[in-house]
Amino acid sequence: PIPGKSPPAIFSKLLEDPSVLPTGLGARDSLRLEAGLCLYGNDLDETTTPIEGVLGWTIGPPKSRRRLEGGFVGAEHILTPEGKFQKVARKRVGIKGMKAPARQGVEIFDATGERPIGKVTSGTFSPTLKAPIAMGYVETSSSKAG
Repeated sequence: PIPGKSPPAIFSKLLEDPSVLPTGLGARDSLRLEAGLCLYGNDLDETTTPIEGVLGWTIGPPKSRRRLEGGFVGAEHILTPEGKFQKVARKRVGIKGMKAPARQGVEIFDATGERPIGKVTSGTFSPTLKAPIAMGYVETSSSKAG
């Protein structure tokens, strides 16, 4: 750990290098959203299962020991006895094509624009794509690309 009074000195020392520039949470958000990474408290919380969050890969591939045996906290809520993922009502999706960045809590509508199907959890402008991007949760039936 860095002692409590050291971070400002370390920060100042790093900034002595002209190739180093300070960044903030906006840079973190654009990078993580471009990579499809979640932020706990925004995109994940204690009510989100790994299946809803599209994080099933963290549990292991089909027929792996972990998927077949369970043996971890919450396994009975996300795995069937055969080691398959239980069905979920919502799934995390990436979103692009907006004119402006969508912010947390904004409703997501179906293709007709009439029926709400979910909510945005994070959104920002993507410097790489040069366009707004977001992530959120939608009804599983609406989670396919397109």
